[in-house]
Amino acid sequence: MDETAFWALMDASNAESKEQQADQAEILQKKLQTLPAEEIIAFDRTFTTLFFNAYRWDLWAAAYIIEGGCSEDGFMDFRAGLMGLGRETYYAALNDPNSLALQPVTGVDFSNEQLLSAADKAYEAVTGEEQMPEHGLDHPREPVGERWDEVTVAEKYPQLATKFGWDISNG
Repeated sequence: MDETAFWALMDASNAESKEQQADQAEILQKKLQTLPAEEIIAFDRTFTTLFFNAYRWDLWAAAYIIEGGCSEDGFMDFRAGLMGLGRETYYAALNDPNSLALQPVTGVDFSNEQLLSAADKAYEAVTGEEQMPEHGLDHPREPVGERWDEVTVAEKYPQLATKFGWDISNG
């Protein structure tokens, strides 16, 4: 599965989901279950690659502002949710995290933990096997880019800070 097909599935599941993407993972899982196991594995490999590519300090800062704080686990959920928002939003955020200020404050679920397991569940439903084969990709040890700190993060991303109610003068 190439990246174009991957994003077609993600964008379609996003478009079909209701109530803040609450059911997006279920919709995606059902779509994946219509594919052969090899395609589900390929989808998961693409998902994982893009998920790892978003392991960046600037996106973690955006998640911290948007979510009002963000642990490492929370950042995993955020990256999955970012991908769930679609190709355009994902690449815009990689280019400039402030672009996420264009998203509505309500009606968007920036963190979507369930998307992390949609391919695994689809694979199990199709094959009956609990474990998808390993794809050999390793999570980066450290995020890419420049670290930020809690005191100045709002100053670094003023559009996000304003949109999500941070007082820039007080951090």
